[in-house]
Amino acid sequence: MVLDTSQQIIDQWVATWVHLRGITTSEVEGHRLVHVAGPSRETELVCIDPGVAELARLARHVAGDPRAMLTVVADDVGPYLTSHLPPGVRIDRDDETLMSTRLVGQPIPALPDDLTFRWDVVGNGTTYTLESGRSIAAVGTVGVLGSVATFDRVETMPAFQRRGLGRHVMAALTVQAMGRGATHGVLAATAQGSQLYSSLGWHGRLEMLSLMGT
Repeated sequence: MVLDTSQQIIDQWVATWVHLRGITTSEVEGHRLVHVAGPSRETELVCIDPGVAELARLARHVAGDPRAMLTVVADDVGPYLTSHLPPGVRIDRDDETLMSTRLVGQPIPALPDDLTFRWDVVGNGTTYTLESGRSIAAVGTVGVLGSVATFDRVETMPAFQRRGLGRHVMAALTVQAMGRGATHGVLAATAQGSQLYSSLGWHGRLEMLSLMGT
């Protein structure tokens, strides 16, 4: 499978993310509503470049609800940033990018001597954790659905940054995913994370803008 269109990338991102976290989706006015049930939000309505007027109308589904998110995925989210938002809605994030790649196995960088690692499998997710004593240094999770893998919650703790741990975690997760038959990867990256992923051969495909109710 080649993720060569915006629709395919978005569909696979949602499908693998939902599969990984063991959550469900429904439909609201033709758009996918993800029942996240997480610490930061209960639901996330995902819309593919709906247009400024349609976004204002859809925003009523999150207005006034601080546990509801509306995410726009588009080639350019600039017009949405300058559009008028209805009362009870705020911009939550405007720095994320939907990225994809063809997975290529590479040698896993050596682990620093002061760190240990462990693998944990919970549901459909496999988590790789680096630890320094009882402290987590870096962590990341991967889920595989068919030939597509999604990488989730990849993070290096502030005290352990600039040691190449993010690169190590991504390499380990990639080898693990490929061993389960994945040939392509998709993920939602923050501005900071996208720099790492770009250096590993990932490509930014679509911009993301998330709104939250207040």
